[in-house]
Amino acid sequence: MPTPWIPVPILMYHAVEDATRPPRYKHFYVLAAEFAEQMRMLQRAGYTPITFAALAAARAGARVLPARPVLLTFDDGYANLQTNVHPLLLSLGFPYTVFLVSDCVGRTNGWVTAEGYEATPLLGWDDIGRMQAEGGVDFQAHTATHPHLADLGAAEARREMADGRDALEQRLRTPITTLCYPYGSRSETVEGMAGEIGFTQAVTTEFGRVRAADPPLRLPRISVYHVPPLSLTYGIGPLNFRWRLESRKDTRP
Repeated sequence: MPTPWIPVPILMYHAVEDATRPPRYKHFYVLAAEFAEQMRMLQRAGYTPITFAALAAARAGARVLPARPVLLTFDDGYANLQTNVHPLLLSLGFPYTVFLVSDCVGRTNGWVTAEGYEATPLLGWDDIGRMQAEGGVDFQAHTATHPHLADLGAAEARREMADGRDALEQRLRTPITTLCYPYGSRSETVEGMAGEIGFTQAVTTEFGRVRAADPPLRLPRISVYHVPPLSLTYGIGPLNFRWRLESRKDTRP
C-alpha cells in the first residue's frame, strides 16, 4: 500500500545576524541565537532535513521520505551564513540550500537600496568554494541580478534565469536544477520558461507546505523572520516559529 504523502515544510530564511536590526528589517533576517534554537527545536521534535533531490525523488515515487521531513533554504547568499549557519548545520548533520544571485556574488544585496534599506554583504566565490568543499550545502539559482521576473519581457526573464544557472554551473561544476523566484515574482509564462531552461523545481514565497499534487515549479515555503522572545504582535518567539511550521493553515486552493 503506498505511503500517504505528508506535506513537507520548506523553510525560507535570509540573513542570520549577530545583532538586532531596526524593526523594519525584521523580514530580512533572524538572529544567530534565534536560528540555533530553531534548529535545536527541529532536532528535538524529530524533524529530518532533506535535500531538493530527495524531495523530487519522493514526489516521483522513487524513495520514501522520513516521518518528519523539512527543507532549509536561504535566499540571496548572505556572508554571515559562513559563520552563523554553516558550522552549526554541519555539526547537526542538517543539509541545506542557498540560492545565489550570480552577478552579485562577492558584493551586496544592492537591490534593496532603492527601497531605502542598507545593503548587506553577500558570500564571495572563495567562501562558496570552501563551504561547498566542506559539504552539507547545496547552492542553487536565484537569477543573475534579482529582478521581479513577472515584470520583465520574455527575453529578459529567460536571460536572467539562464545566465544565473549557467554562471553557477561553470563556477561550481555541479548541476543547477532548482530556482528561487526573486520576491516570489512569477507567472505561468515565467514557470514555463524555467522548465524550458532546465529547472526541474522552483520555490515561491507563497505560504504553504509541499503537497503531492503541487506543481514542481511552484513550490510553497514558510518564511522565517526575526521575532523577539516576547512580542505583542507575534507572541512568544519560539512558539511563533513552531506555529508557522506546524499549525498555521495552508489557505491555497
